[in-house]
Amino acid sequence: MPLTRPGDQLQMKNKSFGKTGIIASEYIFGTWYLPNNVTNGQKTVSKADSIKLIRKAYDLGINFFDTADVYRGVYNRDSKVPTYDTVGLSEKILGEALEGYDRDSFVVATKVTGRTGPYPSDSGANRKHVFSALNNSLQRLKMDYVDFYLVHVPDPNTGINETARTMNLLQNQAKILHYGLSNFPSHGLMEFLKLEHHEPPEFIQDKYNLIEREMESSNIKVAEENSLASMIYSPLAQGVLAGRYLNSGSEESRAKYESLYKGVSLHEKNRKGLEELKDFASSKGISMSQLALAWLLHKGKYIFPILGATKAEQLEENLSSGDISLTTREIEELENHFQNL
Repeated sequence: MPLTRPGDQLQMKNKSFGKTGIIASEYIFGTWYLPNNVTNGQKTVSKADSIKLIRKAYDLGINFFDTADVYRGVYNRDSKVPTYDTVGLSEKILGEALEGYDRDSFVVATKVTGRTGPYPSDSGANRKHVFSALNNSLQRLKMDYVDFYLVHVPDPNTGINETARTMNLLQNQAKILHYGLSNFPSHGLMEFLKLEHHEPPEFIQDKYNLIEREMESSNIKVAEENSLASMIYSPLAQGVLAGRYLNSGSEESRAKYESLYKGVSLHEKNRKGLEELKDFASSKGISMSQLALAWLLHKGKYIFPILGATKAEQLEENLSSGDISLTTREIEELENHFQNL
């Protein structure tokens, strides 16, 4: 396979990932939601299509990829019977997709904390699990190190000094370059930043979009004030801000299959705001998703939206939002269209 350089087909903007100094594409390609097939009535990952799209993202200039050891590339996660045979599937696919590319040309983030096996210590931020989980992640990714390692969710059983010390040990071993926190409350984030004898986290990953702005005055504000990068998941509210529910709803949207996303974003109170967003985007000659992403990029210096896509066309459309300028008045107008629920 002939190797291509990021950005050969699209001029992608790159910027410093917070104060780490690592230069990365302002958009991240996320692997939680990969292209899918229907098998026995269930949405399942298509490995070949996923690899093709990951490489397409790279060709379009995305040099930043996000995954996790518990990402499985499937919709239905509600099985009552625990199974671990698909743990790490997204990491495996990402590793295969990027194999052969110059390791210095891209950055990868993965995560730890979720349950990956049946044993008592097969979850959490305890050192035993973290060391084991990272080694397994590296094997699946076919890499010697990951650039950014995240504590996926808070672990009430492990002290923050222990977690920070564990991450620092992995940094000393050159298995991770930097670590961050995902889905932490703002007070938990502040506790980590106040640690005196450990290297602190340097980025966060949280849900944030035009509809769900609860993090705006907490984690996003804390991150900006401390020059932490913010990896933003669900930037389009699982397709809601792309207009997929304005009419009868999209049968292809993940919220139709994934119970995790059937809540606040789909609330009827947002319908009027979505109609106004559609009109606003139309007046500027752009799509709803482009406008929603442009708004997000204007909300902070170190904002990095995580994009998921099933088609190359979707990816190309969303990537062009980085060139859209919005005035302060337009930003305020957009925010006034939606109620925080």
